[in-house]
Amino acid sequence: MRASVMPRSSIRRLFTSAMTLKREGVKVYGLHIGDPDFRMPQRIADALTDAIEAGHTHYSPMAGIPALREAIQAHRNTRMDIDIPLNRVIVSQGATQALNSSLQLCVDSGNRVLFPMIYFPNYIQQSTLAGIEVDVYELDESFQPLLVRLEQQVTSKTRAMLINTPSNPTGVLFPPGTVRALYDFARRHNLWIISDEAYSDYVYRGEYLSPLSIDWEFPEEERRVIAIYSFSKSYAATGLRMGYMVAPNDETAFRLELMNEPLTGSLTTPLQWAMVQALAEDDTAVRRNALLERWQLAGELLAECGLRFAKPDGGLFYFIDISPTGMDGDTFADRLLAEEHVAVVPGSGFGLVGSRGEDGNLSFTPNELAARCVRVSFAAPLADLEEGVKRLVGFIRRKS
Repeated sequence: MRASVMPRSSIRRLFTSAMTLKREGVKVYGLHIGDPDFRMPQRIADALTDAIEAGHTHYSPMAGIPALREAIQAHRNTRMDIDIPLNRVIVSQGATQALNSSLQLCVDSGNRVLFPMIYFPNYIQQSTLAGIEVDVYELDESFQPLLVRLEQQVTSKTRAMLINTPSNPTGVLFPPGTVRALYDFARRHNLWIISDEAYSDYVYRGEYLSPLSIDWEFPEEERRVIAIYSFSKSYAATGLRMGYMVAPNDETAFRLELMNEPLTGSLTTPLQWAMVQALAEDDTAVRRNALLERWQLAGELLAECGLRFAKPDGGLFYFIDISPTGMDGDTFADRLLAEEHVAVVPGSGFGLVGSRGEDGNLSFTPNELAARCVRVSFAAPLADLEEGVKRLVGFIRRKS
């Protein structure tokens, strides 16, 4: 599989365009990146410095340093009221690496994985690089899975399904009944579940249920969930690139640990010590409450544009249909940045569908729903968020 056929992330495309304008001295209202502007807690920065000064700059165990794995184990067990053995916790170089490991473990090249039809672009990029074929499960207008259609979307080559709730980019939370239905479907078809829970600390309404909690209701030999978590969003530490996985059984944990060696060489040791201190204090609610204020503000301002959109239940984003403007998401985002200096992300990259031509080459086109949407982040500083969304609303009104 040639890297040249891998689709480019629409997030990074807009990131590059916005950075170019900034370098030219233009004030850009950045509503494109899911990077909370909060300062990382000082205890994490201090722990990182202390680790370096203490000489913790050498190779670490492939599953992570014991202190961090123990801290994660205690944190997860408390949060979820389950008993996760220490060896099931595998540290990763960010949730991105954890997703990559999980996909390659669960699905061999040539076999298939199920994604929601609106999904984070890294999923398709990683699958393409691994030679994994992708099918999507359909979503309704509120971005909830159409459960009655699932049976039509599984094949004899399907090996796994990915669940991301709250979702990036839609912010939608799957209700407990839906999560259970997806889990039951996976059991019936003997599928792995890769559960991307990077936004699980940022839920603003509704009841959150992790597939991992359901998995622990079954005997170990029947478990099928690899749950993936990130320190990036929860602790405003996106640049440190630390995450972790929780494996369902000993064999899966061993294989994920083994995969760390070729994928990372060694996890960054000082950062692991810093994350021990991240978990020493459970203060994520402080950042959640600050984001809740921005979630409310963005929702109130966007309601003035006259467009229909599903209000997110969690995460960092609104995903809105801008088709009444007569533009697709890519054109809309480019013109909004050029005319109003507001950066949002085209929805096209969140719903790419791969197809092979007669020559066997792979190409990608966005599905209809993704192509007519844009993603708007409310993780920006409050003043920038307010001005940026007001400019966005004004732009929509003029073009509709």
